[in-house]
Amino acid sequence: MLNSPGIRPLKYTSELHENNLPSFLVLVTHEVTSGRLNPWDDIVDLSNAEILYWGDAKANPNKDIDDFRGNATLRAIYNYLLTGERELVPPILHFSKPEKGYVQFNGLCVLEKLDITWFDDHGYPTPNYHAKLKILDCRDVATDWLHHRVSQSEIHNLDAHPDCPDAWRQYKKGNLKPINIWATQIKSKDDQLPEENSQDDSILKALNKIDAFAFEKIIVSLFRQLKDITHQISGTKKTGDGGFDFYGTFNLPRPLNYKISFLGEVKRYGRNTAIDPKTLSRLVARLNRKEYGIFVTTSYFTPQAQKEVLSDAYPVHLISGQDLLNIMKDLNVIKQGKLDTDWLDAVIHSE
Repeated sequence: MLNSPGIRPLKYTSELHENNLPSFLVLVTHEVTSGRLNPWDDIVDLSNAEILYWGDAKANPNKDIDDFRGNATLRAIYNYLLTGERELVPPILHFSKPEKGYVQFNGLCVLEKLDITWFDDHGYPTPNYHAKLKILDCRDVATDWLHHRVSQSEIHNLDAHPDCPDAWRQYKKGNLKPINIWATQIKSKDDQLPEENSQDDSILKALNKIDAFAFEKIIVSLFRQLKDITHQISGTKKTGDGGFDFYGTFNLPRPLNYKISFLGEVKRYGRNTAIDPKTLSRLVARLNRKEYGIFVTTSYFTPQAQKEVLSDAYPVHLISGQDLLNIMKDLNVIKQGKLDTDWLDAVIHSE
């Protein structure tokens, strides 16, 4: 079924199917925890117009990573994109299932990056694809356009339909236009925190019980494990920290060779204690010219605090409780709804 979790390629009804690329692709993320489903978590980050989506590989000694149909489709699309061509690139429709019997459309997407990462699948090391999708500035997608694509036999007619989204036409021309970030940047409390009394909520509660200095070490360790950036980061001492909890530099690669300094602050707050503009201003006031700020909390930021960061163009990135959980899941620190206690103990007791 198309609304079941996984990767669903929709083929052409004509000879265009011979190119191994689908007419369009449907991705469905299941948001209800179940031991029978994909053990890895997809991340839908609407505020940054991004979706991190796992392929469909499972532990199987008789199958390679591309032997799974969904993975083979993702690989074919990415190989095609690497050629620089876009005529046959398929649109990607992403849906999530917040509860049984319901699906939620998250956007018209394009594949931006495809990595291979190993994870533990019930005791078996398993390679799988990790896809980064960009959500285009398109609120609605007409099914007539999709039906039109499926039936075409000529490449130049694929998007010659009046309901083809403008954002898709622009993308085909090389102009990537993501969803309106401003409209989605102001996130509600529910968007910034997991559901109350859920597994994720219990993880945040456990983090809140950790000693403040130990928690700062956890944040520093997480940042050090991020793969897509080169940086140096250090935590401050227990006393005399100057009003911030960690600091470092982001290093832009050659030929730029440019360093961006940053300061970070960490707050372990319960889900009902928000970060307001006054709390946020403490970090902002300590930023020097050309410095960047990172504010991490296990709670959430008030709409006014978010609005001030956006409207005043503060060089500060806000990481809420849900954002923190997403980072930990992406780094495999949270596995199947549980915090990796071995990793946690190693970080806390490190020098």
